[in-house]
Amino acid sequence: MVLHHHTQVGAIVAFNAYLLMLQAPFMMLGQLVMMGQRARASAERIFEILDEQPSITERSEAVELHDVDGRVEFDHVRFGYADGPDILTDFHATLAAGETVALVGRTGSGKSTVARLLARFYDVRDGSVRVDGHDVRDVTLPSLRATVGLVLDEPFLFSVSIRDNIAYGRSDASLDEVIAAARAANAHEFITALPEGYDTVVGERGYTLSGGQRQRVAIARTLLVNPPVLILDDATSAIDVHVEAEIHDALERLLDRRTTLVIAHRLSTIALAQRVILLENGRVVATGTHDELLATTPLYAEVLAQVTATEAS
Repeated sequence: MVLHHHTQVGAIVAFNAYLLMLQAPFMMLGQLVMMGQRARASAERIFEILDEQPSITERSEAVELHDVDGRVEFDHVRFGYADGPDILTDFHATLAAGETVALVGRTGSGKSTVARLLARFYDVRDGSVRVDGHDVRDVTLPSLRATVGLVLDEPFLFSVSIRDNIAYGRSDASLDEVIAAARAANAHEFITALPEGYDTVVGERGYTLSGGQRQRVAIARTLLVNPPVLILDDATSAIDVHVEAEIHDALERLLDRRTTLVIAHRLSTIALAQRVILLENGRVVATGTHDELLATTPLYAEVLAQVTATEAS
């Protein structure tokens, strides 16, 4: 068109300039449409969770737990997940106030289930779980969860600093209190070796830490809250044996006058307990000290041998 004098060179230059000016907005518009679709899908998933009605709710006449001594009773409990078969069948056990008890059994025998029932993550099908004589279904959930501290074998850490992770249950805790809890869990040494010490951000689920380090942070978090009832669900499974021995030395002092249920797999962990409960097929088959069960209950020795063989493999 320029060669035939139907238009000017300036018009072509202006047209190309307009095209370049339009390119970036159209690319951005495409990105916005794509981001909008992602946001819609994410929002649907979030609202599904927000709209979900909890299956565990407080009763209108629920009471607060105060001045807890720590006596725990499992009164002929029967429980299974959803519509599945019973995991616990006529489980009956009592933990005296201030007593440390180890719960031992084969894989899948229901040991971790017992811990979750005490914190009322689920409700029993039959029987009852009581703390200081109060059925856990008759007390408020915040007071129950504040009473029962739970340390799992795979703890969840948030993508914040180690100090904030330890102080999660007590946001008003001072740095000195956080450090004291970390020392008790034998975590202070590795924390201070990190680039920013207690201000080091650990990443989502604590992926920048090893399994043993995550467990020590979780133990420190629970010890800082100082609950009257403590559950250690294989809480030192990923920790080196030598480090575990040091943690146990600290725990022995801290478990004094505290009701503690230890889900035990290692002999070193069982040694923390004053009494051992042997669980088989969802019910208690024997109870006594470690030495008593070794001498009188062949099944106990079989379970320990199976656990040892599993760890060795």
